[in-house]
Amino acid sequence: MGRKHERSTFLTEITLESASGKREARISDVSEGGCFVDTIVTVRPGEEVVLTSTFDSGEHLSIKGRVVYVMDGFGFGIEFIDLSEDSKTAIDKIIGK
Repeated sequence: MGRKHERSTFLTEITLESASGKREARISDVSEGGCFVDTIVTVRPGEEVVLTSTFDSGEHLSIKGRVVYVMDGFGFGIEFIDLSEDSKTAIDKIIGK
């Protein structure tokens, strides 16, 4: 299955909340539809997660996503779900839209 949206490189530290609790992680790329999370945290396809981050500008971002695929030992890809207008605007800024 191909991606619906082209991903852009974007490195930022986040807090990942999953079924196993809260952990620090990193996003390495993002698109308007999802992102890749660099982490060794174990998740399963279909699991819902929440990613939160505060940028240097002071802007706070909280995004809910569903795990689409897992690369054991490297991380996983998520599809964004239930994005607020503020989250959509922040992602658009990140990807230069």
